[in-house]
Amino acid sequence: MIVAQDLVKTYATGGAGGTPVLHGVDLHVRQGSFCTILGPSGSGKSTLLSCLSGLEPVDAGSVRVGGRDVHGMSRRERDAFRRDGIGFVFQDHNLIGDLTLLENIGLDRAVRTEVEQTAHAWGIGHVLHHFPAHCSGGQRQKAAILRALNKRSDVLFCDEPTGALDAASGRDVLTVLQDLSRTAGVTVVMITHNEKVTAISDHVVRLRDGRVTHETRPVPADAREVDW
Repeated sequence: MIVAQDLVKTYATGGAGGTPVLHGVDLHVRQGSFCTILGPSGSGKSTLLSCLSGLEPVDAGSVRVGGRDVHGMSRRERDAFRRDGIGFVFQDHNLIGDLTLLENIGLDRAVRTEVEQTAHAWGIGHVLHHFPAHCSGGQRQKAAILRALNKRSDVLFCDEPTGALDAASGRDVLTVLQDLSRTAGVTVVMITHNEKVTAISDHVVRLRDGRVTHETRPVPADAREVDW
């Protein structure tokens, strides 16, 4: 599903040569995987996620998502790819405050019946017509995931999606993400500082100083059974 080869990224600064962030990163994420990327602050996690999703250009290397060359696209093609082909879930849910959860899920397209059914299965059916300010953090984050799924995203890029949640809400969101990977074949790529997430991941990547230092493919536990 996602193949990155020899990714190099440098940010321009006042000094000569800029600040190198990624140093030849290789990554292969299988379809339907729950991939967790961990590393200390400054290791390049967020930059890697941005480069994989096409939010940031790369200085060298390539990224293919679903067989499509992300950085070989024109800017318009890449914008359309991000809009229609992949989903994003951030630490801040990024919902629009004066729209209800259901309106946020739909935005510029009708909410699909199966997505609304999923909302009820996830326990937020009763708040779909509420505004984000009147919902819990977990409810808002589930709505953000449904917004991505409503456009039929096969890949979810998640940036610390439980970082602002309490333990119970975080467990609920991680359970939802794991279920999407297991039952719907959605590829989940998450960056996080939470070591416990490795217990439910089937692909764990560790970064340090812009390089992959360790990579494993463990047998994951069920998110419902982990002591968060």
